[in-house]
Amino acid sequence: MLYNFDSLSFQILTIDRFFHSKGLVEVQARPYAALSYRVNGTGDFTIDGRKFFISPGDILFIPANMPYKVDYSVSESIVANLNDCNYPDAESFSLRNPAELELCFQRLMKEWKETHSANRAKSAIYDILERLDNDSRQSSETTVFDICLQYIDAHYCDSSLDITSVCRECFVSPSSLHRAFVRYFGIPPKQYITKLRMNKALNLLAENRHTVKEIAYLCGFEDEKYFSRLFSGKYGYPPSKLLGNISL
Repeated sequence: MLYNFDSLSFQILTIDRFFHSKGLVEVQARPYAALSYRVNGTGDFTIDGRKFFISPGDILFIPANMPYKVDYSVSESIVANLNDCNYPDAESFSLRNPAELELCFQRLMKEWKETHSANRAKSAIYDILERLDNDSRQSSETTVFDICLQYIDAHYCDSSLDITSVCRECFVSPSSLHRAFVRYFGIPPKQYITKLRMNKALNLLAENRHTVKEIAYLCGFEDEKYFSRLFSGKYGYPPSKLLGNISL
């Protein structure tokens, strides 16, 4: 990806705001690359046989020496044209917070047009790429976290479920799993699993259809005494005292 291409090099040729009329445009190969932010309107691009539908808030990179077709609506974009850019692939990016990126592109244009500092403008482009990288990492982490949640929710009543098995099944490290749970829920994953089991135990106790030993097993606890100790520590009463006496 453009944002984590370690050997990336380029020189800024121009940075400007462009307005596009509605219609189909064929653009011949140009000796410079383009990094653009779509302010409003849309562009339906065909680049090197690939389709890119660019909406407001999206970023598009077009390499040098690559012709393309685009069907514009009435639209506006901020474009940085780059000389000697060595990244070869066309790519588009949709971010979770596009307004933040628009400010970055506005800063980029200001550095180029008002301060006339090529170094500061290049710094602004690297800042944009870093934000793309961070957004990608956070999106990936969120996806993995969602997979872990789904797995835990489906298996928390299995007494063999533990942090090791979650990490193994979801291909995530224990430290990453712990960090994600603390960030989203404020508690570690082991405590989250116990919370799910306790909530289920409360529901089963209210039904008054099972013994405490059976409820412990149905909620993923192998040891009835351990379950009773946890329950008493959390609620102040042993589970046997609450059978049939809970109003949910």
